[in-house]
Amino acid sequence: LGKATVSQSRAGGLVLPVITLILLVLLVAAPVFNADAGGPIFFSTEGPGSQHAPLLLGLIAGLAGGSLAQRTRLCLSGGIRDFYLIRDTYLLKGFGLIFVVALLLNLLYGQFNLGFTGQPIAHNWHLWNFLGLFLVGLTAVLLGGCPLRQLILSGEGDLDAGITVLGMIAGAAVAHNFMLASSGAGPTVFGQYAVVIGILIALTIGWVCREV
Repeated sequence: LGKATVSQSRAGGLVLPVITLILLVLLVAAPVFNADAGGPIFFSTEGPGSQHAPLLLGLIAGLAGGSLAQRTRLCLSGGIRDFYLIRDTYLLKGFGLIFVVALLLNLLYGQFNLGFTGQPIAHNWHLWNFLGLFLVGLTAVLLGGCPLRQLILSGEGDLDAGITVLGMIAGAAVAHNFMLASSGAGPTVFGQYAVVIGILIALTIGWVCREV
């Protein structure tokens, strides 16, 4: 888990980095092809999508964080595997450090809120919180790395990871356009169906593709 694989081709390894650069150019240039609609680059004016760091600061922080994640091979599913199989805590220590830093910053800025209630963009439907993250963990094992690790591997030129990242982007678009995404009010009915179906599909893939 979490280890880079050789891309099928050099061109294939450049697919996601090139797409990322194109999206960055579109973000900065913000071209308008339809003045009445204001598109094709639409910016959120309210909600979580409108709350983001300044572009330059985000790029610097992203590059710094990505470099650290790449050098340390940071991967949560890989860390759990290493601890379970050989009691190696190297990768888990990285996530422990992330937790401590996030905790200290939230305390510093007065945004710490102990408990499950009143958390931003979160709900208290614990069963669906568990099942949703169970699906994330299950697919991370099947993919060979957690979502963060997939981002890093795609930047290294891993074509499989690149396809995975594009799939996550497409999945987010589908979730928000077909009433699958949850909100602070709780999970949607269609979202609950999607989680259960996703778990069944992932379990089926794991069973069919198992090594015997």
